Amino acid sequence: MGMASNATTDRRPELLAPAGGWAALRAAAANGADAVYFGLQDFNARLRAANFTDEELPDTVGYLHDHNVKGYVTLNTLVFADELALAAERLKAIAEAGADAVIVQDLGLVPLIRRLAPSLPIHASTQMSLAEAGGIELVRGLGVRRVILARELPLADIRRIAGATEAELEVFVHGALCISFSGQCCASLALGGRSGNRGLCAQPCRLPYRVLADAQPLDTGECRYPLSPNDLATYDRLADLVAAGVTGFKIEGRLKDAHYVAAAVRVYRAALDAAAACQPFHITPEQEEELAQGFSRGFTRGYLDGVRHGELVVGRSPKGRGMRVGEAVGRTPRGIAVALAQQARVRPGDGVVFDAGPEETEQGGRLMAIEPGAGQPGRVVLVFRRGDVRLKAIRSGTLVWKTDDPDVRARLEQTYARDTVARPAPLDFRVSAALAKPLHITAYDDAGRTATAASSLPMERAERHPLTLEVLREQLGRLGGTPFVLRTVEAEPLDPVMAPKSVLNDLRRQAVERLLAQRRAAARHAIAEPDALGLLRMTLPAAAATSGATSLYVLVRSLGQLHAVLGGGMPRPAMVYGDFADPAHQAEAVARARAAGAAIGLATPRVIKPGEEDALQAVAEAGPDAVLVRNLAALAFFRGRESHPTLVGDFSLNAANDLAASVLLSLGIARVTPGLDVGAEQFAAMLRHADPARFEAIVHHHVPMFHTQHCLFAARLARGRGRGECGRPCRRARLALRDRKGAEHPVLPDAACRNTVFHAAAQAAEAVGRLRGLGLRHFRIELLDEGPREAKRLLARWGQALAIAGV
Repeated sequence: MGMASNATTDRRPELLAPAGGWAALRAAAANGADAVYFGLQDFNARLRAANFTDEELPDTVGYLHDHNVKGYVTLNTLVFADELALAAERLKAIAEAGADAVIVQDLGLVPLIRRLAPSLPIHASTQMSLAEAGGIELVRGLGVRRVILARELPLADIRRIAGATEAELEVFVHGALCISFSGQCCASLALGGRSGNRGLCAQPCRLPYRVLADAQPLDTGECRYPLSPNDLATYDRLADLVAAGVTGFKIEGRLKDAHYVAAAVRVYRAALDAAAACQPFHITPEQEEELAQGFSRGFTRGYLDGVRHGELVVGRSPKGRGMRVGEAVGRTPRGIAVALAQQARVRPGDGVVFDAGPEETEQGGRLMAIEPGAGQPGRVVLVFRRGDVRLKAIRSGTLVWKTDDPDVRARLEQTYARDTVARPAPLDFRVSAALAKPLHITAYDDAGRTATAASSLPMERAERHPLTLEVLREQLGRLGGTPFVLRTVEAEPLDPVMAPKSVLNDLRRQAVERLLAQRRAAARHAIAEPDALGLLRMTLPAAAATSGATSLYVLVRSLGQLHAVLGGGMPRPAMVYGDFADPAHQAEAVARARAAGAAIGLATPRVIKPGEEDALQAVAEAGPDAVLVRNLAALAFFRGRESHPTLVGDFSLNAANDLAASVLLSLGIARVTPGLDVGAEQFAAMLRHADPARFEAIVHHHVPMFHTQHCLFAARLARGRGRGECGRPCRRARLALRDRKGAEHPVLPDAACRNTVFHAAAQAAEAVGRLRGLGLRHFRIELLDEGPREAKRLLARWGQALAIAGV
């Protein structure tokens, strides 16, 4: 298709590097990044990084542009309704500073940016959970230029998406991996009150959990951290990604230091340049060492080659380990005897850690000396400062890791110690040197900009050394300290004039400065509608008059729960939603509800990937009264049909403000369920600007903490997991994760073999009365694994709490 070839031939591959502060930003630019992404002090998914202030923003973008590097600003968190005014001010500053794009998660920011600064490109964050072309085309129609794909996509799926959309595609190629689909993780919020969707992830995936099967602990060996993935490294697959149609190649790590950024950019710059030149790339031992010492939990290709549970999560430790250098084989009075791994190197000053396993206390320190290992080749004795390491605690067989190497750090620091332009842009000069006329020098860049400087006096005939093309090349080529490198010089006419080098240098500086001023001015984005937020809110649907009627909805996850809810002895809810792991239950559930005279809706999968559209077709063919839409791919699918049931947007669409809700309503959603980050105060702020009749609130549920492609059933129970087999152990066992406090969090599979880890305790909404006072009339309770009696009890209790007659 034309779209796929467009992606591969018209768009130069772009290497993106992270910057959590100035040192990392300089390291990225100096080592050859094409673009740097960074955040401000708020609305930023890495609030724990140093980040950049509003006052620094113009200088930050200016520095990048002066080094021929693009600057992408992250506004990649959810924004609450009462924060939109501040977000609009941030967007104005970003536009006026000349940023090359803004990266957003919140769907409501897209129309705001389009009205505020129409020329500012919008990139959809991976937090939008986009993994299929239908949803991508949906946001492209809203004004999104580039989509950062979900990390869970294999190469074949990326290729299919590229062939079905004209949006630019960006993928993560290196760095830390989240166990959950980005944007779909509520674990930090549920366990610690700090939301990843708000930039405050506490990384509960890096904590230890005990895996329980049918309430009994499993022997998971050394895997004490079953939700902690290894780190992504795909330098050897960049050529395949370029061929697949990927535009942006992104390195994760705004919380990492400048050494990490320098190491990663150096490797991926070389790999991407080799891919662009259709040449193979082979990483050197030095590059491998730099990557590992930068930060590494052990490397994996993630999902790029498909689902490989054992490679993705080893789970021995959640910490960065660096390079494995060997294993302990004994003790001496002075230190630990170690058998070194092949090509491993250790020196005095290196930081070393002994990784004895999950049950042992970690030992480590900085090496004071290295002694020969009793004449045995490949063996040395590591000597530490007294008291740093308890030698008796180190047993034979303990793994030894080099976590820090001062020589590597020094080598990397040298790469960004000087302020250099790694990839200067070509510059052409045309010179007019005519007798009795001023000397004119005009500079031309590849963007079509020109700038001219002229001497104040006419040129005189030279008596001894007339101006030559060689002299012009020498003087005009003095472009150090600029983003340019000389490409060509033309001179017409070139009379035998006298032109002092000081004059040539001054005219060159003037022309270049004027060209740079044009570049800076062109980069800035005009503010079209300063009050874009107010104007958008004027177009929102007005609140309709609300009656006293309140509707209760119940989500069930089994046919047994459905039977209990539809059974006699109690009035039924306004609608039952079915969320079934087995798609075969969908049609049966609809038939049972029809027979009972009850309205029923069906939930879509949480995520849709290429080739999974059949799951949506199955929902449609079951003929429900409503569809609980959980992703933008599903929304695109149903709104593209000639007729469809009522569409209810679920929490996973992450509507956190009235603008986001308005976007969803304009796309065909009948009612919007706010994202789980939205508390009572934020919900009330939404309702001040929206029609409460168009919202549905979850008032009782077990929070779905992790939603992951990594199947814990297959990873821990599959008989043939070492051979890539499964056998569907999810059909014969119940799984849970026990945390450090003893809470046991249920793990449920879905039809796509993805897992959701639910919080052990149900959460009940507060301030329901206040929300009713604001006009909210649609409320939902969600069952998890409750039996019929508990389901009826919950239904009765919430019916009474909401004062619904007869329930």
